[in-house]
Amino acid sequence: MKKLLFVILLPVVIGVMLMMTCPDRTTHYEAVKRVASEVINAEMNESNVEETIASIGTVLAINVVDAYLKSNLIVRDHTFYNVGVIIYKGDFRMVSVGVFNHVFTIDKETAREIIKYKLSLKDIMKSE
Repeated sequence: MKKLLFVILLPVVIGVMLMMTCPDRTTHYEAVKRVASEVINAEMNESNVEETIASIGTVLAINVVDAYLKSNLIVRDHTFYNVGVIIYKGDFRMVSVGVFNHVFTIDKETAREIIKYKLSLKDIMKSE
């Protein structure tokens, strides 16, 4: 009897914990922005642009990504987790998953691809 009660009670407890610890939209936004900022910084550091222009381009690109995420990041709440999505090439693209108060984001290569599609970093670097 105790074993049956444990088998029934354990999934219920885990389910309640999952529901109570779903991260909010701000947590998703900050996690995705952090990955995007890392990609932009790495891209600008690898470029052969003067340091002053690269730093201006970095600030400009991060501000554009920030504005884009503020208006286009959609967090879809599910019962036990939530998913952050953006519109990419006409389709919804998952960029983050939130569970147990932690947000897992896309990898840097995927972020680089999305950023280059939405914001051409080469155009910013050409303005030297």
